[in-house]
Amino acid sequence: DAQVSSGENLAREPRDDLSFAGTAVAAMAPLAGGLTPGCVERYGALARASQMTGALEHLLGESVRFANDRVQFGRPIGKFQAIQHQLAVLASETAAAGAASMAACDKAEAADSDFHIAVAKARAGEAAGVGAKIAHASHGAIGFTYEHALHFATRRLWSWRSEFGAEALWNDRLGQGALDRGADALWSDLTAR
Repeated sequence: DAQVSSGENLAREPRDDLSFAGTAVAAMAPLAGGLTPGCVERYGALARASQMTGALEHLLGESVRFANDRVQFGRPIGKFQAIQHQLAVLASETAAAGAASMAACDKAEAADSDFHIAVAKARAGEAAGVGAKIAHASHGAIGFTYEHALHFATRRLWSWRSEFGAEALWNDRLGQGALDRGADALWSDLTAR
């Protein structure tokens, strides 16, 4: 007896659950192509990190455009140093997430792909939190209204941040990897990658 429980994430993307009650598993087979459940998690995290990077790039573009278009006190708000500073932080967070995601995509099939994917997912998740906050602050309350498109990207960021493991999970794995390799290997691990 199969049951489908309809669900959605914060961005209103479908996230349904499928369950079987009173049914025995008839057969088990390995995943195709030698994939393991761990591979599915890692590649899912890599996909989400890449998606978050794209959403951050969108937020940056929209925030810069809005700051240049919105006039307050006789000039565009993008001319105010406080707004410029916040947009610079958003740009740096976006660039850091992009660099980590690109490196992870380049190394997705490498022996040390776990490290690169963990860095990408953790970095993109951190950037998502900072980036969404800055984008909404630079837009003011209008970004939260349903009529404005900003919330479509930020709600996805908030949702994707926790899917396939939040940054705390991936940071823990990075920390455990550093502990396993030992203090003497830490610097070379960071600089040789």
